[in-house]
Amino acid sequence: MTDFWLYGALLMLAGMLVVVWPVWKLRGQKRVDRTGLNVALYEERVAELDAQLAANELTPELHATALEEAGKLLLEDTAKADEARRPLRRGGPWPLILAAGALPLVVIGLYMSWGNPAGLALLREMEHNPMPDSLADYIDRMERITEVQPENGEVWYMLGRAYLADQRPAESVEAFGNSLQRIGERAEVLAQLAQARFFANANKLDTEAVAALDRALELNPFEPTALGLLGIAAFESGEYAGAITYWERLKAGMAPGSDGARAIQGGIDRARERMQQSAGASSEDAVVDAEQPQVSVRIELADEVAAQFPDEAVVFVSARDPEGPPMPLFAERLDKASLPAQVVLDANDALMPGTTLQPGQVLQVSARISPSSDVMQASHEAEAVEVVVGEQEGQLVLRIDRAL
Repeated sequence: MTDFWLYGALLMLAGMLVVVWPVWKLRGQKRVDRTGLNVALYEERVAELDAQLAANELTPELHATALEEAGKLLLEDTAKADEARRPLRRGGPWPLILAAGALPLVVIGLYMSWGNPAGLALLREMEHNPMPDSLADYIDRMERITEVQPENGEVWYMLGRAYLADQRPAESVEAFGNSLQRIGERAEVLAQLAQARFFANANKLDTEAVAALDRALELNPFEPTALGLLGIAAFESGEYAGAITYWERLKAGMAPGSDGARAIQGGIDRARERMQQSAGASSEDAVVDAEQPQVSVRIELADEVAAQFPDEAVVFVSARDPEGPPMPLFAERLDKASLPAQVVLDANDALMPGTTLQPGQVLQVSARISPSSDVMQASHEAEAVEVVVGEQEGQLVLRIDRAL
C-alpha cells in the first residue's frame, strides 16, 4: 500500500501545482502601457518615412502626406485605448490557494467512499503471501474476501470447505448456502452442503440433506462426496446392501489401487461382514422364535363394524390371566386397514419386563377396536377366548362384531 499512497501523493501534488501556478505567474505580470506602444510605433514609422525620403523613394509631397496619416493613426489609436481602458480588478490569491489545499482532502474522501482500499490491501497481501501459513489465517482471508466480494460464489464455497476442515459445520452450512444462491445448483456444492448438515446434526441425515444429496446425484451420478456420505449413512443405519451399492459406484470412479480405492474397499468388506452376521443372527432368532412358547390368533372385523371406523382406527389384541387382575400380560396393536391379520403373541409382547409365556399357562385372549390410540375409547370387541399355551389346537379366530 505504501507505493500506492506515494503515487497518489505525487498526483495530488501535480494537481495542486496546476491550481497554484497561475497565482505565481500573475504576481510577476505587469500591465502594458498601450499609449507608449502606439508612440513607439509612430516613431518607427516616421523614421522609416524619413529614410525613404532620403533615398529618393518618396517625393516630399508623399512624405508629408504619409506623416500626416501616421499622426492621425496615432491619435485614433490613443483615443481608442483611452476609451477601452477600464480599472483592472484582481482578487487575492487565497481562493486558489485554499482550493489547492482542499484538493487532497477531497480526493482522499472520494477514494475512501467510492474506492476499494480493503480489496487493494487483500490483493497486495495475496501477491506477497499467496498461501496463508495456517488454516485460521486462510479462513480469515476468505472471510475478508467475502466482505469485499459478497457475490463471489466460488469464495463462499472455499470458505465453507475451510469451515468444515476447522470442524465448524454450522458455519459451513451457511457458507455453502450462500454459494448455491450465487452460482446455482452444482453437484459438488450440494454434496458439501449435505455433508455439513450431516456433521451439524450429530452425524445424521435430515430431510434437507437427503434432498441435497439426491439432487447432487441427479446432476452427477458419480459425485464422490454424495456417494460416500450416503454409503456411511446407510452403513450406520444397518442398510449394508445400500452402503455397498453406493461405495461400489464411488470406487468405480477412483484410480485402481489408489489409497482412496483401498479405503472404500475396506468399507465394502466390512459391510459384507455385517450382512453375513446379520443374516446369521436372523436365522438364529427365527429358530429361537419358533421354539419359544407363543399364542397364534387370527383377528377379523365384521363388515358392519368396519363401516363405522376409519382406516386409522386401532385394534388392540391382548392376553391376560383369567384368574388374575384385569391388566393384560401381553399385547399388540394393529391398524384397521391391516385386517384380517394373523397375530402371534410371545415374550416379546410382554408389557412388564421379565414376563414370559410358560407351557400349560392359561390365557384369556381378546381384541378391541378404538377410533384412536387410546384403548379406553374402544367401542367394539370380540368375544374373549381362553387358550392353553403349548396345547393350542386348530385356528384361533377373534371376530370383532359386538359393542362394548
